[in-house]
Amino acid sequence: MVYLIIAALVVMAALLIVYNRYWPVNVKRISPSEAAGHPVIDVRDWQEANHVPLTGAVHIPCGYIPRCAGEYGGQEVYIAATTAVERNFSVRLLKKYGIQVKGFICMSETS
Repeated sequence: MVYLIIAALVVMAALLIVYNRYWPVNVKRISPSEAAGHPVIDVRDWQEANHVPLTGAVHIPCGYIPRCAGEYGGQEVYIAATTAVERNFSVRLLKKYGIQVKGFICMSETS
């Protein structure tokens, strides 16, 4: 019986991780010019953001969002992300702190 409870908890934890990272969020993809005049948060890693910089964006990697979320509370922002995992994770994390994400800029070099 104990093994079934432990197995159920492990499965639930795995499903939660899969949901937070891989389940798509409903945000619109935009071009960098469409975000002009609005706050843009660049959630990419330091190396990626320095390699392909986005002018006018505030660089806050995913791991630093809880520290800096108070600066954008209640605002509508756009994010810049390279991968779908970054996008999904950061949108859910920003929404947790009361920040509305209106769209995302795909910074992938292949698209």
